Amino acid sequence: MGLLDLMLGRSGEGQQGIDGHSYKLPEESHEFVYPVAVRRIELEALAELLAADESAPSLAENADELQDTFDELFDGQGPDATDIAAREQAARSTVETVLETWRGQVPDGDDGLGVVYVQQGEFEAIRSFVKRCKQRDDGSGEFELPESLPAVAALLSRLDEATDSRYRAVVHTDLLPEA
Repeated sequence: MGLLDLMLGRSGEGQQGIDGHSYKLPEESHEFVYPVAVRRIELEALAELLAADESAPSLAENADELQDTFDELFDGQGPDATDIAAREQAARSTVETVLETWRGQVPDGDDGLGVVYVQQGEFEAIRSFVKRCKQRDDGSGEFELPESLPAVAALLSRLDEATDSRYRAVVHTDLLPEA
């Protein structure tokens, strides 16, 4: 039973015995995702946050000083500053990749609105990145959040709501960011 047969109303018993509601897609080329409505202005706000983060001194630049502080506080048993910097850079890289893909899926213009597909790991990376930026703004004078942060917060809220739901879609991997 093919997809075209289902669309034309010709169906048979599906895998779980449900008439006309089951067909098999290749796992190598399809993924479960959460569809989320996104505004172009929210994507541009996320891009501004990435730019602000890039222009401020990074943790990787100060990893040696931070490691010395950790060693003093924890008698050499503290966390590894290099690992922390690598995790932050990985989250940032994921956000950059996702943003690039999503920009291609949402029409240009301030009123541009589109549907993007997010995987759980991508949402976690975006949330982690935004949280770190907020902490940097609270803790140092060298980093300042852009005025467009409320748009990022709205996007993050919708992503959180979507990934909390049980509703997922199956899409071809061509529509997803490169891993």
